[in-house]
Amino acid sequence: MTDISRVHATQHSCDEKSMISRWVMLCVMLGTGTVSLNNSSFNPALVQLMHDFNIGEAAVSWFMVSFLLAMSLSLLLTGFLSQRFGKREVYLGALALFVLASAIGGCAKHYETVLAVRAVQGFASGLMIPLSLGIIFSVTSQQKRGAATGLWGAMIMLTLACGPMLGAVLLIWWDWPALFLVNIPFGVLALVLGWIHLPKQTKNRSERFDWFAYSLLSASIISLLLALSQVKTLSDLESFKFFLLILISILSGLWFWIITRKQQSSLIKWQIFNSQGFNYSLFISVMHTTGLFISLLVIPLFIQNTLKLSPIWTGILLMTSALTTSLCSKWAGEFLDQHGAKFLISFGIILTALAFIGLALGGHLPLTYLIVCMALHGLGFGLSYMPATTAGLNSLSDQELVTQGAAINNLLRRTCSAVAVVIAALYLQIRTHSLLASYDLDRAQLTSIRELFLICAALLLLALPYAWKFPYSKPLDAHRSSKI
Repeated sequence: MTDISRVHATQHSCDEKSMISRWVMLCVMLGTGTVSLNNSSFNPALVQLMHDFNIGEAAVSWFMVSFLLAMSLSLLLTGFLSQRFGKREVYLGALALFVLASAIGGCAKHYETVLAVRAVQGFASGLMIPLSLGIIFSVTSQQKRGAATGLWGAMIMLTLACGPMLGAVLLIWWDWPALFLVNIPFGVLALVLGWIHLPKQTKNRSERFDWFAYSLLSASIISLLLALSQVKTLSDLESFKFFLLILISILSGLWFWIITRKQQSSLIKWQIFNSQGFNYSLFISVMHTTGLFISLLVIPLFIQNTLKLSPIWTGILLMTSALTTSLCSKWAGEFLDQHGAKFLISFGIILTALAFIGLALGGHLPLTYLIVCMALHGLGFGLSYMPATTAGLNSLSDQELVTQGAAINNLLRRTCSAVAVVIAALYLQIRTHSLLASYDLDRAQLTSIRELFLICAALLLLALPYAWKFPYSKPLDAHRSSKI
């Protein structure tokens, strides 16, 4: 073969790989984009679900909790299933499950069916989102992975920003079942393209999974949430069923810790918590996510129930926060690389807390004031949430621990958020009822919502001392990072 022929052959091979990479990116972004868009588009629908099914705040909170809980549990399965059956097969299977659940949800007549559909969607999402990055990495050279993941991240943020507005528009033109049905054409297209273009990979049929430990952890989390779901009034805290479920949760969690803490290969590598930097970042991330999901529950009630405004305004407020976060995230990452985490994360936490305080004071102020508060929330979240997560993972010197750290971060954030949303909904329901002796319903609910916003601010401020424990300047090496 002549030199010219070799050049043409090499160029043809590069062009072919580039084309494959583009098709894979399109397939993955279409699939995960559909999931992300669907998840955020349902926030304005919470009030409509309350009216249609005649349920209260505690019951409607499970619309979010079922998704978060199922997603948390499936995240732990992703590594095993992808090794055993292949990334392509698991990703396409999860996407097909998501589409099927969407079709059932669009026809649902009972709230229990809606909750079951959301749980299935959450389970599928927990498999798809981690696998999407693995699939992208498998067809992208190391030199281009930063650009590829940046494009993927921008798509996720864009769908999160546009989702609430799409949900509000569909609620005005049609009804909440349309939020399920809109997934089907995009999901089917992503399935067809994925079947054609996603690469096949080797499978490890000998891969083993600790199903017993997984069952114990699942039982602990589910029992805790079921115990909280039994509480409708303060007297329910004294019921036998509540105490029984709490006891099951504690014993299952304790048993899980006993059998996994000394295992080399377990669901959770407990030595990861020897890193103080990781522990600090984990606490900050959990507080941030908890405040975020409580606000996602409260803001639709605040705008549509208390202020009697259109779902469009819920969409505008949530979109404002997501857009602001996406716009400042790149700059925050660059600042973190150059100057370290201390002041960046601290400033972001303070801004987010101030945003919640502003929302607590904004019941009778103009909507432009609320939009500014949500922009401030998005700015604070963007400056502190991802930098805190990144700084924590950077403090882990072992690459395997970094992967485990990311999984634990996701698991604890979503589990704690699910528990917090249930508690917040119970607080809102019980507190509103207790205030009816002094106020009318709208005033009582507004007071309860304001208190929840202040609680969110307090949660963020609790994380502030941990932000100050990070170094100011960029760590010189991994060893120094692990000692912060």
